[in-house]
Amino acid sequence: MKLSKHEFCAAVNTYREMLEQEDKYCEILHLNPEWAPSEWIGNYYTLLSSLCELEEDIYVGTTLDWFCFETNFGERNNKIFDGSKTWRIESPEILYDYIMEVEN
Repeated sequence: MKLSKHEFCAAVNTYREMLEQEDKYCEILHLNPEWAPSEWIGNYYTLLSSLCELEEDIYVGTTLDWFCFETNFGERNNKIFDGSKTWRIESPEILYDYIMEVEN
């Protein structure tokens, strides 16, 4: 992990805000999700993901992928069992702690 906890949380929150703003713009302006800013948002996520240096599972991606896309940033189905402890990952802060304790 090349990011501090503060940097990681700020980046995840920024990514979430970017997605939310994009959804609003697309809805208001009746835009296709394939518009140019969508590519920039994707590139931002790629950079964030590479800075985390997480192991990628070919079927489910990384823990960051799971948090952002499968749990909608910790809002649903956010539990992980690591073999000894069940984690409820509801925020970027908890995700960072999980990554540092379990995946590093």
